[in-house]
Amino acid sequence: MASRTSRRDFLRWAGAGALVGVGGVSLAGIGAGDLEVVRRELRLPRWDADGFRLVLLADVHVTHPYAMLRTRQAVQLALDEKPDVIVSAGDFVHRSSDYALEFIRQSFRDLGNAACPCLAVMGNHDYATPRPDRVIRTVVERTNFQLLRNQAVEVGGVTIAGLDDALYGRHRTDFLTPGRFSRSLVSILHEPDYADEMPELISLQLSGHSHGGQLCLPGGIAVSTPYGARRYVAGFYPEARVPLYVTRGVGTIGPDLRLFCRPEVSVLTLRSA
Repeated sequence: MASRTSRRDFLRWAGAGALVGVGGVSLAGIGAGDLEVVRRELRLPRWDADGFRLVLLADVHVTHPYAMLRTRQAVQLALDEKPDVIVSAGDFVHRSSDYALEFIRQSFRDLGNAACPCLAVMGNHDYATPRPDRVIRTVVERTNFQLLRNQAVEVGGVTIAGLDDALYGRHRTDFLTPGRFSRSLVSILHEPDYADEMPELISLQLSGHSHGGQLCLPGGIAVSTPYGARRYVAGFYPEARVPLYVTRGVGTIGPDLRLFCRPEVSVLTLRSA
């Protein structure tokens, strides 16, 4: 295990990341740093809180300095929207290390300025590390996120239920019973394809995991997506068992590169159908 990260080492890594960011490619749909704010109005059949606004982030994978800088930009874009809630659909890291844990803290430090609740769930990569407990502890103790693991909270007349990761966590839905929560019920689950197994009382599921395909053909056509995001890749799917929105996410896996698939900060206004 690496020794505890020194401030000097951390600043050296961050400085290197800044240089990479300045020199990053963002031409003709190529590049990982060209964040897009996607604003959508979603009309939902089971929804009473007309006009409720949320910002959805996911898949930041802050395991290198440029990812940290990109995530900080995404956080600031989220704060600028002044939503009713900020949500993360998981995958804070790709692999856990002292550097990665410090990057989580630095990436989300500005969330302390949020005037709204900040809610998060874990993703498969958060668990598929040598020490997932360290990732959980860092998110809980060093960011302004409230981590939900098969739990629900009320925000402005809306119930938001955070479900544990479906692949590596202890995912369950038995607590989502009729009559227990408000009619306006949003679930957060990292993997989108499980929307087809959700209780139909859910008004909207929010997911990430797919990266939108990350390396796509022109027009954003995904070539390959991970298990759990084969059916639903990006955007709004009102035809799923429960209405589903999948964000392309903020970060990357493998080469820090996106092709015809910009990273996304999702700003969703929820309307009654």
